[in-house]
Amino acid sequence: MNKKPLVVNVLTSLDFGGVESQIQLIARNVNLSKFNHAFCAIGSGGSAQINLKNLGMQADTLGCNVKIPSISAVFALWRYFKKHKPQVVHLRGAEANFHGAIAARLAGVPVVIAEEIGIPNHSAKARRIFAWAYHYCDCIVAVAKAVKDSIIELGEATDDEIKVLYNPFSPKTFHLITPRIERLKLAYVGRLEPVKNPIAAIDAVNLLEQQGIEAELYMVGDGSLRTLLNQHIKELNLTDKVKLYGFQESPFDLIKDCNFYLLPSLSEGLSLAVCEAMSAGLPVIASKVGGTAEIITHGKTGWLIQEPTAKALAEMIQFANRYNDDELQSIAIKGRDEVLQRFGIENYLNQLDELYDGLLKAKCR
Repeated sequence: MNKKPLVVNVLTSLDFGGVESQIQLIARNVNLSKFNHAFCAIGSGGSAQINLKNLGMQADTLGCNVKIPSISAVFALWRYFKKHKPQVVHLRGAEANFHGAIAARLAGVPVVIAEEIGIPNHSAKARRIFAWAYHYCDCIVAVAKAVKDSIIELGEATDDEIKVLYNPFSPKTFHLITPRIERLKLAYVGRLEPVKNPIAAIDAVNLLEQQGIEAELYMVGDGSLRTLLNQHIKELNLTDKVKLYGFQESPFDLIKDCNFYLLPSLSEGLSLAVCEAMSAGLPVIASKVGGTAEIITHGKTGWLIQEPTAKALAEMIQFANRYNDDELQSIAIKGRDEVLQRFGIENYLNQLDELYDGLLKAKCR
């Protein structure tokens, strides 16, 4: 029996986050792929590394400085690739793209793929750097059409060098909508970082309270803003209305009875959390940024706000809250069906296999 060719997936870290969730999903379904997958973080490990190893996967960390440029990261990756001899290196994220592209070419890896996981916001200098790094790659994967358009607009790559490949997600148990009684129950799941804009969700609750609408917010996630958010909640006298639960392995166990799911991000590539929420039957209200509009059809499978502000979010919550239970249930079912059809793991792995196969065959010509 022929041994499956090896793909090494390179990330910045192996702790928690959207990319880490995606690679764990790949690991749990690796039997569906024609390729073996290994995982390597340039920096540190954590929750994802532990979970991957529990699944019997190769999951390594190099402990290097990840800030671009890092000579130590390039040479550590070069040694790693020389040792494991992958047929394909799949780089996931900016730091991985830069350091991994150089290291993989120096190590003679046949196929090198860079993946842009979010909307790039690069300075003129960074644009030149990434255009140079992408020159060493056989393909650039964009996780949404909006991401592809941004890369082209920045002049970092051309249309024919980029392939849109939507991220897969792990479906959650579908629940019928929860009747709205007394307080509205709102949910936020994500990193507590500025780009995710969690403070807008808190401020939206405050604005709803001023309008006489009782609401409570369940916030699941961790990050650099946690201390600031705690202080902000106290200042607004919302300690009984806003609960910060920190990182949870199964966040949807906490929020399954919520009425609406909020994503007030300033920027997004393709939000796996939105897909998970929709699969669980939670009506979603999200910023119209990045690839989110490629997931949600406004008014049919959820709602989009034009500006990621607390005011816009509060107004849209009030608007969506006017729908009756049957209308909300219809939106929830349409949303679930949409994400299950478009963003399933089997479809994703089939597309990955086709991409890897095509690039490897092109090298043999």
